[in-house]
Amino acid sequence: MKRKKLLFSLILLLSTSAIMAGDNDEKSPFNISADLVNRYIFRGLDFGSSPAIQPSLEFSTSNFTIGAWGSYSFVATPTGIEADLFAYYDFDFGLSLGVSDYYFPGEELKISDDIIAPERTGNYFNYSDYHYFEINANQTVGNFHLSANYGAVNLDNAIYVEAGYEFKWFDLFAGAGNKLYTLSGDLNLVNIGISATKEIEITSEYSISLSSSLILNPNAEQIHLVFCLGL
Repeated sequence: MKRKKLLFSLILLLSTSAIMAGDNDEKSPFNISADLVNRYIFRGLDFGSSPAIQPSLEFSTSNFTIGAWGSYSFVATPTGIEADLFAYYDFDFGLSLGVSDYYFPGEELKISDDIIAPERTGNYFNYSDYHYFEINANQTVGNFHLSANYGAVNLDNAIYVEAGYEFKWFDLFAGAGNKLYTLSGDLNLVNIGISATKEIEITSEYSISLSSSLILNPNAEQIHLVFCLGL
């Protein structure tokens, strides 16, 4: 419990220092965005079973970023609500290291070998049971990226790794996970897909993005077609 409180306090301390350091910048260090998706698919898993709006708020200074991200289902279901905190640091050679705090408002994520099922709870500050901490690493070399994610707290040491390549007109990606990502708990491919994005310029300073992804989860024997409108 002390370790989790220390991690949360460290994120708040770093963000406070970053805000003080960025006070003199002319350009706003804040970035606000929102996506509208027909389905929330996370690493090959279907969350919410409905369309969703996914807002985000980020603060960046130098190479450090701290932010919040959420997903809110259009359908009144406890499985469609999520509010996360994250922080990461970008190195100059393409490496990014960070930590993510996943939280499902009013819910506890019950994880077994064959199901992920939220249940009502309701205490945000109960870090022992209702928060899920993950350590993230991402390396980018040219158009190629490789990410590794480790569920450090309350995620049963789950591992998810993904590789992807950005071509001129589309992106390809493939991800594998174990524990909560697969039916047996063993490491398997769970997230293979192709995506394409189109930018639509509204003004000289503002544009929206349209993207679509075809995602296959071989382990669950499911396929998803996801549309995203980025504001």
